[in-house]
Amino acid sequence: MLFAPLRYWRVHHPTKTLWDFVFPVLGSVVLTALLLLSPKIVSPFAEKGYLAGLQNLYAILGGFFVAALTLLSTAETRALSQPLSGSPAPRFGKERGALERRRFLCLLFGYLAFSAFALYAIGLIAQLIAPGLATWLGPTPRWVAKAVFLLGYNAWLSHIFITTMVGLYYFTDRLQRPEPMKERGPIQPAE
Repeated sequence: MLFAPLRYWRVHHPTKTLWDFVFPVLGSVVLTALLLLSPKIVSPFAEKGYLAGLQNLYAILGGFFVAALTLLSTAETRALSQPLSGSPAPRFGKERGALERRRFLCLLFGYLAFSAFALYAIGLIAQLIAPGLATWLGPTPRWVAKAVFLLGYNAWLSHIFITTMVGLYYFTDRLQRPEPMKERGPIQPAE
């Protein structure tokens, strides 16, 4: 029940692999390399470091995602009731047929809200325990632990960024397009 927002991962479509895995991993590698290899960047775990700088962003994003989820759940519009387009059609789990836009967007923004709150908590906990771990670990294990943590954290952060862009694309473009005209057949002469 608490992890219901993670049902987003049960949506299947070939292009979704790009935004769920490929792009977040690339973003994570780039961000982590910048944080670990740049001599001028403050420690990510410092009071005014990378993790602390993201904490306010997560609070704002969490509220935005919950507001978007509320809007999607209550809006009465035909555009949200249409199935997602694509070949093959995106589907949810083992269900047959195309996934409706409303359900997909609710899964997406529910997952994003969960992710924003989870990364807020993970960042806070990491800031609290990092100084204690630093005293127990030597320089090399400390660097490896920092790199592994940042790779995972940045992958999730990159995934939030990319899936937010997908959600905004649906809000700003796909839901605003007019529906295609249905075939009416030949025009009948007036009698």
